[in-house]
Amino acid sequence: MKTVLQCMFLSIVLLQFSCNKEDDDLNSKYLKGMWVHTDTKADTIDFSNRMFMSEKTFEVKRGKEIRNGYEFSKAGSGIYTYTIKGDSIYLRDLASSYGGFFPYYFRIDLDRKSFDIGSFAPFTEGSVINKFRKIEK
Repeated sequence: MKTVLQCMFLSIVLLQFSCNKEDDDLNSKYLKGMWVHTDTKADTIDFSNRMFMSEKTFEVKRGKEIRNGYEFSKAGSGIYTYTIKGDSIYLRDLASSYGGFFPYYFRIDLDRKSFDIGSFAPFTEGSVINKFRKIEK
């Protein structure tokens, strides 16, 4: 029993050190709010909705489209969980049955209040990197 408690304590300590303070600051200070795609002007990423299970979630809003006579959300719309490490953002679509994270390029420009993100959704045809700008409220 003593060995199990020691292992649990060691795991908790290591977990605290593994969390990146810079990524936490990025999430809480800079990403919070609504961001709009600079080309489409309609697709948005909302980092401010925290009613979901994690602080590190965002919602992609892409509008609606008609398919086979029915109205559906456009591809890529939905809620994602994420982790930022270096110049990558690891995303998992909560609606997907796949439990893993996929890596995409990510770079934030704090001066211009914008970020570049790899194409995890079909925002613009053929675009590998998408730029989003923060909407001031």
